[in-house]
Amino acid sequence: MTATPATSASPKKPLRFRIGIALLILSALTYVAVLVILFLPLDSGAKAAAFGGTLVVAETSALIGMAGVGKEAVRAVRSRLGLRRRSRAAEQPPTAE
Repeated sequence: MTATPATSASPKKPLRFRIGIALLILSALTYVAVLVILFLPLDSGAKAAAFGGTLVVAETSALIGMAGVGKEAVRAVRSRLGLRRRSRAAEQPPTAE
């Protein structure tokens, strides 16, 4: 009998995938920071600037993270969360007959 080498259940993910996951986690944490900014003792102008800048960082990191993990991973997450793409028929207004 020959022993087979032990292999892990999942192959090692590429660096791009791991960076994408990290950016998606950063995006989620940044959205939490938006809520924290609302309760900071800042004047209105500083609060608005911090709020806007944080939203830009969150959206940018989410988009780059989605590009990093790839189409298949984004589809898997959407299917698990129940997010489906709307069909064209649902978007068109009804016609009057």
